[in-house]
Amino acid sequence: LMAYSNVQYKNIRVSYHPNLDGGGMDFGQEFIWVLEEKFGRVGHLFEFCAGPGFIGFSLLAHGLCDRLTVADINPEAVEACRVTVKENSLESKVAVYQSDCLDDIPQSEKWDLVVSNPPHWRSAEDAYVRDKRMWDPDLRIHGKFYRGIRPYLKPGGAILMQENGSATKAGDFRQMIEGNGLALAEEFKAKPISILRCLLERRRLKYTRPSQYYYLLIRPAQ
Repeated sequence: LMAYSNVQYKNIRVSYHPNLDGGGMDFGQEFIWVLEEKFGRVGHLFEFCAGPGFIGFSLLAHGLCDRLTVADINPEAVEACRVTVKENSLESKVAVYQSDCLDDIPQSEKWDLVVSNPPHWRSAEDAYVRDKRMWDPDLRIHGKFYRGIRPYLKPGGAILMQENGSATKAGDFRQMIEGNGLALAEEFKAKPISILRCLLERRRLKYTRPSQYYYLLIRPAQ
């Protein structure tokens, strides 16, 4: 078995294999200051298409949620999440599921906020089979997610999707959002963070410039 690499977020050491990183360790970390600005601390957070859970574990480590659920279709990513849970003694705070979208997640799971850096690029089926991190055939993964997500949201719950402006625009998702009892509440980009914060947190200085990623804030339709 290949030894795990590790990345440290505050008091949580996340285990991963490099082939599992779909950007959560890089631009996915924008979620920290997006949540700080838009939500503050939430109760129960779910990371969809979590991979090794870079985003979810980082948000938990930064005190932005009390409990965390992570899920991914890839058994290798799910096993990495389970290693992180065990090695950091997070069993009481974190649930891990292997699931095709939401298929194998019990309906008893209820979330205050869902976050995701999902596969961004449209593709044919063969590309998706080669690399599930990047490709979403005809946006069917997005479609399946939006069809199933509403029953999992607590009252007042919300979804925050990080999308790639080079791959899609908000209009590509509007019909699947609005057709499933949801409403697109806001589309925005993360505000760049200060040079000082970049240096203090040892982030790359590119975070001081606007990125190509945009966010969709989605809530149940009234």
